[in-house]
Amino acid sequence: MFNVYCPHCGEPQDQDAFHEPTENDAPEGSYKESAALFKINGCGMFQANPKPCTAPVIESPERMELIKAGMDMSEHPDEWLLFI
Repeated sequence: MFNVYCPHCGEPQDQDAFHEPTENDAPEGSYKESAALFKINGCGMFQANPKPCTAPVIESPERMELIKAGMDMSEHPDEWLLFI
């Protein structure tokens, strides 16, 4: 439905991946657990053993701050984009 952005590199990801994480190579878990894992690992959650994303940053420093601020303020992915 909508994108969320990796807090490490800024790459957009479809938030629907949180509904069926194993279909996207992420560990099994609820939507809420997957969202929490994404907040920590970003794109790096989409592997069997999640670890923080190390991809090059594709967004401006200002936009990266906004991406992280949205995640800090809410555990609900649909609210992460309020400041972007």
